[in-house]
Formats: sequence, C-alpha cells, structure tokens
Amino acid sequence: MAYFTNFPLTNYTFGTQPAVTAYQNLGIYVDLVDQVKDDAAFYEYYNVKNGDRADQISQVLYGRPDLHWTFFLLNDKVKLRGWPRTYSDIVAQAKKDYPNSIVTTRTDLGTKMKVGSTIEGKTSGQKGIILRRLLDNGQLVVGRVAVERTVTATANAYGHVTLELETAGERYADVLNWTVTLSGSAIALSADKILEGGTNYSNLKYNFGFTGAFQTYVFKVKVFEYQNAVTFTAGEVISTIEDDVEVSAVVDTSSLEYLATHHYEDASGNYADITPNAPFAQRTSYTFTLNYVGVDLTDATAVYNATLAAVVTDVEISAAGDYNKKLDLTNVAVDVAKGNYRLDGQILRLGAALSLLLADTGSTTAAFVFAIWASEIASATSDPTYTGHIFGELATAWALADKDGSGNATIKFHSFFLIDNLLNVIGDTEQFGQTFEYPISGTTVYKNTYGNSGTFTTTSPAPSSRSDAWLDITTQLELYTQQNLSNLVPSALTQVNYLDRYVKSNDELKNIKVLRPSVAKQLDAAYQSTLLEQKTEAEVAVAAQTQVGQTNPTVSNTTQSVTSVAGQTVTSSSASAASSSSSSSGGGYY
Repeated sequence: MAYFTNFPLTNYTFGTQPAVTAYQNLGIYVDLVDQVKDDAAFYEYYNVKNGDRADQISQVLYGRPDLHWTFFLLNDKVKLRGWPRTYSDIVAQAKKDYPNSIVTTRTDLGTKMKVGSTIEGKTSGQKGIILRRLLDNGQLVVGRVAVERTVTATANAYGHVTLELETAGERYADVLNWTVTLSGSAIALSADKILEGGTNYSNLKYNFGFTGAFQTYVFKVKVFEYQNAVTFTAGEVISTIEDDVEVSAVVDTSSLEYLATHHYEDASGNYADITPNAPFAQRTSYTFTLNYVGVDLTDATAVYNATLAAVVTDVEISAAGDYNKKLDLTNVAVDVAKGNYRLDGQILRLGAALSLLLADTGSTTAAFVFAIWASEIASATSDPTYTGHIFGELATAWALADKDGSGNATIKFHSFFLIDNLLNVIGDTEQFGQTFEYPISGTTVYKNTYGNSGTFTTTSPAPSSRSDAWLDITTQLELYTQQNLSNLVPSALTQVNYLDRYVKSNDELKNIKVLRPSVAKQLDAAYQSTLLEQKTEAEVAVAAQTQVGQTNPTVSNTTQSVTSVAGQTVTSSSASAASSSSSSSGGGYY
C-alpha cells in the first residue's frame, strides 16, 4: 500500500488554476512510528549497502516493497537529509561543488596572493586566477584563466544567435563582459536576452531581436577548461603582480579542489588547528663556556662528563617559520596571553624553561640544559648517537678555539630541527642540522654538520659567515621536507579532503533503524486505520466547502486511535487534517 493512499482530502489551488482541486492533505501526520522509534523492542539495525534502494530493502525485510516509508520516519537523519547515495553519485556531487584547484603553500600569505590575482608557475608555466584564500590551511583556491577567442555568427530570422563549444570539458566564462561587434560597432550583452546557456555552460543562445535578424556578429568569447586541474609543480615558485610589485610563494602541493585537504582531525575525530607554514626549520642557539683541560678528548665518557659541567650563558629560540628572527622569551606568558604565539610546541617550551633558569642565575650548566632538552624534545633528538655527536663536535671545537688563561673557550652551538603542524619536533625522521661557531686566531669560523637517520656529515667547504652556514642547513632541511611532505603530517592528525567529508556524511545515513518484521505489518495496519478514520470526515468537509463556499473549514480528530502492536498498546493522537483554505496549499503538524 502506497504511503499517501489513505491520506484524507483537502482543497488545493495548483499554480494559476482558477478552481480548487480535492487532493490528499500532505500536511497530515500520524505519530505512531514516533512513539516506538526509540523503543528497542520495536526495531533493529540494518546497514544500507552501496546502491540499495529503500523499496528493495523493504522487500527483503518484509516481503513487500511499499513499507519503505517507515525507514524515513524511524531515522531523523534520513528524513532530513535523504536516502544514502551511491559512491559514484557522491563523487559526482563533490566534483560539481568543488570544480577548481587548490594550491597549498607554507609561504605566509597574510599580505599577498590576493583574490582576483592571476598567478603563474615559474617552472610549469601554468596560470590560474585566485578565487579564494583559505589561510588556516595555507591554501589558495585557483580557477582556470579564461582564454579569449573570436567567433563569427549570423542571427536567424528571429534575431537569435547560437554558439556551441566543440571541445569536451570547455565552458564559457564571464559572458556579460564579452566584446560583441556588429559592423564594427560594439554591442553590450544583457542577462535578460540570454535564452539558453551562458557562463559555466558549453552553449549560449542570445536574442538580438527582430531588428538583428540575419545580421553577422563578431564575438570575443572567453572560454575555460571546466573541472580540469591547474597543475603546478611541487616546489616551484608561483608569482603575480600586486600593487606594481612582484610577489611570490612556493608550491607544496597542487590538486583538484575536491581531493584537497579540507581540514585535519585529531584522534577523537574533532577538528584540529594546525600551523599552516609548517613543517619549517626552527633554530635553538646556546652559548657554552667550555673547558676540557686535563680531559682525554678520545675518551667519550670523560668528554660527556666535562661537557655536562660546562656553563651555558645564553639561550635563543627562533620564531616559527623564520629561523633568523629571535623570539623574546623573557615575557613568554604575556605574549601567549596576547596571542602572539602558542605555548604548545616542544621548542618553545624548551626555550621558555631554559630562559627561566637563565633569568634566575644568569647562567646554568649544560647538565640542566640537556635534561630539559631531553624532556621536551622527541626522543630521537636525545638518543646516544645524537648527543654523542654533539659532545664530540664541542670537544673538537674547544681544541681549535681561542682560549683564555684558564683554558675556557666560548662556543656557540646552533641546532636546527624540523617542526610539524602542531609545533612539535619531527623527531622520528632524525633530520637535524648544527652549526658550531667559535673563534680561531681572532676570526670566527663556522662548521656545519647535517644529521640523517643517525649519520652525520660535515659541510665542505666550510661556510664563511653565520648567514651562509644557517642557509646551508635550512636549504638541506627544506629539500628533505619537499621530498617527504606527505610523511611529515603528525601521526596524531588525519587529513580529511572535501570528498572524504561527503563520503563520511553519506556513511552516517547507512546504519538505519528498521521495524522488526513482526512489528512492521501490524504498525502499518494501525497507521492506515488511523488515516481511514480521518478520510471520511475530511472528504465530507471538503464537499461541504465546495458546495457552500466556506473558506476555512476545520477538520480534526476528536478521538484517539488505540491499537495493540507487538503486544503493546499504542495510542495515536496526531492524525488530523490541517486547517486549509481554497487559496492555500497549507497543512500542519499536530
């Protein structure tokens, strides 16, 4: 039995139809299912498979296809959002809703790459126009740049001109700003004269009126490739001119919009904030006063103990994304309160802790420094291989460096780490760089070493300045980042793209409540019985209204329908016809 079969009648006026029509009152609602949908005795769960139709499931469960309406009343999400769609439908919808491309970059976009700017890849030569900026993810939504073509067409006897694109995937763009000429004179296009197609379509039919019949027009049309990615090369520079100045950014990834990252989720499935310019190299710098007088520099244990006794007189942490900029750690709490930076990254916590020690004493020992270091930085950065390498290089630097009369030498140690989107050290990659800075015969020298999975190499030739030394380290770290970007997302985060969101939303609809087979037919019979009790009274009211011209008849059930379903008494008080008039398609829920 179809869901609406026994609905009572009421008067409707359809469109501009002058007379009313007796039609089923779609405002009627019976709450029998509502009374049992949260009672586990009445329902069980069914998992909708890809492509399953409601009537098919009804046939499988109940041996008849027409009880599909119970699924919609039992499941609020299905009632509000519709039946689960097939995967192919979801993909098609995502492509339609998100047809552009997305460029992800770790470059700071705060003051550049504005909406409307045309960007060009220095390597790929690709061009695109910036449609939106998603700064929380460091993303630019990029559309195809329309190309201009000249098309000549002659109007028919009605003054209609039809244009068709022959290449699959092409669409017209910015139709109302095309240049159209007739015998050399420009003609403006207007939206009200477009009969078919237009922007984002592959066709256009325009009405020039009878006075334009058989005239030949020259169109300067704009065309773009629809749902075709603007594919920039990872690592290439994209640039544009803004305010007469060339600005640029470096591409990390370029993909179709519907496959690009929409957001990140933590382990609990909640949205997670990220730092969009990560991964980046961040610097920690320490100034050591070292003295290995009497220490056997070939004895690793002796060097280790002597190093832990060294005095640390300065600690410096660089700003996020700018290894040259020093963060002021003296007012960490104040700056965090102001929102200047977040105190949730390992490097920043390390710097804050060490700065407090220095503020109290003016200096501390390396033992304190490395203890805090080991507690704040990922375990891979404090393993024996790494710390042994550092202590060995410090001892080598002391042996070469200028010393005072007591054998003290001042050594600066600059350590570079890769920082992830949660501002924590990417320790499991073991990719690090160090610059050792110290004076020899009054001239400052620099030595770089680069750590890769426990193996350390020394730069050659040695950098001649601090800036060159730091640039060498960060260049190598950036190269590694570009080559391994997809693997550097924190394990605590999950990337969710636009298509994933659609699939997840659709999957939420698939585990549905269904009436138990022993209950479904009884409840349907009670449901239809309740409607039939209303139908005769409603039809009488409609007939009376038609005969005497009443405008607001009210028909309502003054008794409650009582029935027994699965051994339980179910009472319906909501089956009623809504108040209606001959000029309304109204209805109500009671």
